Amino acid sequence: MVLILLLTLISLDFSDVLFFLLIGGMILYGVFKKKKPSIIKTLAISEINTVSKGLCKIKGQILATNQITSPITETQCIGYNYSNLSYGYKAVGRANGRKKWRTYHTKSKSADFFIKDATGQIKVNAKNISIQINVNRSEKKLSRTLVDVESLLLEDGTEYILIGTVNVDKNGDMEIVKEKELIIMDEAFYRFVNVKIPSMKKKIRLFIIFSLLVLFIFIIYNFGSLK
Repeated sequence: MVLILLLTLISLDFSDVLFFLLIGGMILYGVFKKKKPSIIKTLAISEINTVSKGLCKIKGQILATNQITSPITETQCIGYNYSNLSYGYKAVGRANGRKKWRTYHTKSKSADFFIKDATGQIKVNAKNISIQINVNRSEKKLSRTLVDVESLLLEDGTEYILIGTVNVDKNGDMEIVKEKELIIMDEAFYRFVNVKIPSMKKKIRLFIIFSLLVLFIFIIYNFGSLK
């Protein structure tokens, strides 16, 4: 790709090259522009016996207090994430697009539960929790292009990452509730989203920067040799 662009630039006049440099500058700006990091990434993991009122991130196993029934397998579980997947094109650009699976509806539901680590345990008020997991997964094929998927929270020793706000209930006991966020992820999914994907994006950014630097050096050398 870089070679093709280099060959193209040889036939361009100075105004065209300036245009390409402007586009390159805009791309670099987009590459280097810093986005506000998410709470999930920046918040440090706390031990349960050290948490106080406010936002926290905890790593541990979950314990059931009550159970609910999952929608597909009708399994007794602490909670579930239920999604409807559709296989097809995007609404825009259908002619040039590729078919792939897309989520067009998802919901999370959970009973209250406890999360524990080596230092203790704390209750989670699961109202409006977002369950983002890829464990205990089952699928139900509705047609060639429609699939229902559920992933279950079970008391099975899986390590989870929980982000929520520590508050005090009416009995004076601490619990985790949703104020800004209430999210639970299995550890493997958490690492994929917050470690592997950012690493891949970083490699792509480095490739773009390298390609633009090669083009810039070529332009400077080419026009210098024409003087």
